[in-house]
Amino acid sequence: MVTAATNRRLGPDARRAQLVGVGLALMKEMPFDEVTAELVARAGGVSKGLVFHYFPTTRDLQVAILRAATAELLADLDVGAGLPPDERLRVGLEAFVRYIEQQPASYQAVVRRAGSDEQLLAVFEDTRAAVVDIVAATLGLSELPAALRLVIRGWIAMVEECVLHWLDDRPIAREELVEFLRRAALTMLPDALRLGGAAPAP
Repeated sequence: MVTAATNRRLGPDARRAQLVGVGLALMKEMPFDEVTAELVARAGGVSKGLVFHYFPTTRDLQVAILRAATAELLADLDVGAGLPPDERLRVGLEAFVRYIEQQPASYQAVVRRAGSDEQLLAVFEDTRAAVVDIVAATLGLSELPAALRLVIRGWIAMVEECVLHWLDDRPIAREELVEFLRRAALTMLPDALRLGGAAPAP
């Protein structure tokens, strides 16, 4: 349950952050595209006009909330720097599955609608690119050959689809799902490094 925030005077950045934080909490309870300025205003203890002052449209508000949510996701994924690459990959996958588990309707809405909404597409593409960079860092690569970037993006799409469908009835244990996705990455990457004459990983 979202609790009302103190309606005290805040600077513009702090007020935006407060409203987005309220929206983030609401997104845990409903799909992101059902989070409206009116709901955020009520939960945050402010006027709807104030919400629209900082976010001119409902979609602007929803996109700001999504960007904050994906920032949390990326922070959770970019962990375990001292671990071996395969273990770091497992930790990141567990964080990814956990994130989608917490807000499956919102994640599915972004994945399915990104192609028809430029603002959602921008969030989707920025997030996907950041996840690719995190995977590259996990592998110890500062720059990715084009072929390897292609394969990692495809693997990420597979991870998303597997997790979203797994949530329907959880036909296998969570640990089995994570291990399968980890092994899939480790199996594909060596072949991907050979595509297009790319140099092997250091």
